[in-house]
Amino acid sequence: MFDFKSKRRLRAQHHGSGSPATVMSLVNTLASELGQAAPVAVAVGIEAPIERETGAVAPWASTRLPEWREINIRSILENGLGLPVVVDNDANFDALAEWTWGVGRRADCFLNITCSEGVGSGLIIDGRVHRGSDGMAGQIGHTVVEQDGAVCFCGNRGCLATLISERAIVSALSGSDSPKPDLPAVVQAATKGDPACQRVLFESGRHLGRALCNAAKLLSPRTISIGGLLSGAGTFVLDGLNSSIEVASLRAISPSIEFAIGRLGHRSKLLGGLAAALDVSGQGVSELESWMTLDADPRNHS
Repeated sequence: MFDFKSKRRLRAQHHGSGSPATVMSLVNTLASELGQAAPVAVAVGIEAPIERETGAVAPWASTRLPEWREINIRSILENGLGLPVVVDNDANFDALAEWTWGVGRRADCFLNITCSEGVGSGLIIDGRVHRGSDGMAGQIGHTVVEQDGAVCFCGNRGCLATLISERAIVSALSGSDSPKPDLPAVVQAATKGDPACQRVLFESGRHLGRALCNAAKLLSPRTISIGGLLSGAGTFVLDGLNSSIEVASLRAISPSIEFAIGRLGHRSKLLGGLAAALDVSGQGVSELESWMTLDADPRNHS
C-alpha cells in the first residue's frame, strides 16, 4: 500500500491460496495502519486474463485459480471494501508501469512482454491498455511457435509459454550436466560462462523473437520491452531475439521498432497497480520518488 501522506509503503503477506476474502483482509489490515487516512482505490493483479463481459477469470485459465472461478472479482471487492477497485491481468500492470515510468514512457504504441513463471504481454495504444473486445488481448504466451511442441495448460500445443517460461527453461537443462533450480540460477550461471545455460537462454530469445516478429508486423509498436525474470538474461536473450528478427526481415518492414529490457524489474506489477489506482481515482504521479520503489517491511497475515 502506498501512503502518499507519510511517503511510505506498507506491505502485508498471506501464506497459502488466495481468495477475494484474503484480499479484503489484507487491505483492511493495511488500512488500519494509516491512522485517520483512508485508502482511495485498490488495484488487484491476477495472473490470468479477465473476461470483459463477466469480470471473471477466463474459464480456460481458471483451473489454476479455483478460488477466483466464475465470480465478478471487481464487483465482489468493491462491495466488500467500499472502495473503487481495478482488476486486471498482471501483465497489463507490468506494461502500464513501463509505459508510465519506464522504458516505454509515453510511446504511442507500446508492447511489454513478461516472462517469468508464465508468459504474458500488455499492449498500450494511445495511452490506454488495449484489452480487446472480450478482455483476452495480450495472450502472447499462447501464440503457437512450434506446431508439434509440448501440450500447454490452455489445451494447445507448442505455445510460447511451453518454450520460454521458467519451468520450460529449467526443464531444458534437467538432462544436462548443468541442471539449475530456477531461472535466476540459470541467468547467473550463463553470466559466469556456463555454455549450456547460455544456449537455452539464446534459444529462448529466438523463440520469443519469432512470436514478437509476427506481433510487430501486425501492430507496428514503437517500443517492445522484455520484463520479468527472463529480462535478467540481457544480451543472451536479445542475441537470440535479434537472430529471429534477421530471419523474419522485420527491420525491412518496420525499421524504427525498438527492442529493450524493462527498467522497473520485479516492482513493475506493483507500480502498474499504483498507476491504475491513481487513474481510477483521478490522480497521477509524473515521476517516481525513491520511497515508492524501496522494498517495504512485510506484515505477515494468515
